[in-house]
Amino acid sequence: MEPDSGSYLRVAQDLSDFHIDQLPLRTPGYPLLLVLTGSSKSPNRALFFVSLLLHFASIWLLASVLYRAGATKLMLILFAFILLLPPYVESAAYVMSENLSEIMLVTGFVTFIFWILQNRTTWIFISGLTIGYAALTRPTYQLLAFAMAGYILVANFLLRSILKWKDVIKGCLILVCGSIVITAGYAFVNYRSVGYFGATPQLGFALTQKTLRVVERLPDKYAAIRETLIRARNSELVSGPDHTGSSYIDGTIAELTKVTGLDSAQLSNTLLRINLLLIQKAPSHYLQEVVWAFGSYWFPASGQLANLNSRFIQFGWAVIHFFLIGSFAFNLILLIGATVYVRRCARLLLPSNRLPVNEIRSLYFPALMYALAGTIVFYTAAISCLIQDGTPRYRIPTDGLIVFMLFLGTHLWRCVDFLEAIFITPRIRASEHS
Repeated sequence: MEPDSGSYLRVAQDLSDFHIDQLPLRTPGYPLLLVLTGSSKSPNRALFFVSLLLHFASIWLLASVLYRAGATKLMLILFAFILLLPPYVESAAYVMSENLSEIMLVTGFVTFIFWILQNRTTWIFISGLTIGYAALTRPTYQLLAFAMAGYILVANFLLRSILKWKDVIKGCLILVCGSIVITAGYAFVNYRSVGYFGATPQLGFALTQKTLRVVERLPDKYAAIRETLIRARNSELVSGPDHTGSSYIDGTIAELTKVTGLDSAQLSNTLLRINLLLIQKAPSHYLQEVVWAFGSYWFPASGQLANLNSRFIQFGWAVIHFFLIGSFAFNLILLIGATVYVRRCARLLLPSNRLPVNEIRSLYFPALMYALAGTIVFYTAAISCLIQDGTPRYRIPTDGLIVFMLFLGTHLWRCVDFLEAIFITPRIRASEHS
């Protein structure tokens, strides 16, 4: 159990009759899993085993894409071994939404890739539905389908229509509409049940994490709210578990409701306006919070279960984590530079400005996979740091994709070296002899 676990259990108990009695702050994606595994009142072993199977399925799906991209057997074994280490499996043992978010993101990603490779509508339809359910599991992903659709449109333009535009546009519409059907359908259920059209009223509460240092700048018309927020923030800074004050809003929602006379949805909308006003008054402080969140976002997320209450083991996991994250960043930077170099040289040295079709497909499709995984990874990082406090726990659903990008990027290096050796170097040598 974690501090947030109780809120998921309360929503699961409310959903046990498959009817919403009051507007929950938590979306129903993970609580439905609690209901289906009989864990709505108290988590049981069935939930744990199902969560383990979901993580194992994520590894298998990502490994299948790596295999199709041409990864060697040794790479596949090492890839699976890393994702079976305790820090990556740990989320399956907590009553939290990271594990379910992971399988939804991985399924949405893999089925999107299968759609690119096979051009079957079924795959992109499944991708849209799973991305939509990811949004119901964690509201961060409500716009992910739009980000993925935008990515494939831009990628197809930059790669000179390697896919047919008719198929691309059709696939993007199915992806976005499938996601909207899930999220908008739940928003309509909320509207019918409690009169609120939306997935969750959390946005206004979440943004308070970005303005906690400038609450004093609120104008006098918000005096009652201002004094309540200042008092709660100061108390959290002194007596809170981490002394950052980032989660001070959690303990003051009931008091704010009493002070303002608003329900949770109305209070969230009011806090949203207040936080946007504070960001407008102090944009540099907001940017500092974002930069701080982005830095802490990439730190280790392993907890007591993975660390076994041992500082030495915790240090070991931290070394492995920073090695993988550092390798991921180094690989990303060098791969982008190498790709730009090869494309530039090919454009200058090849009269047709195009590489042969077979070589294009051998490089471009793995590159499409790599960039799509990067879209999901950096979309998650951006939303988690622009709106929330960038806790490393928010990164956990994309850890498998980060390791996937590291291995696929290593494989792409071989492809780049191949293209340079076959198409670039001989022409450079020929021009030198001439």
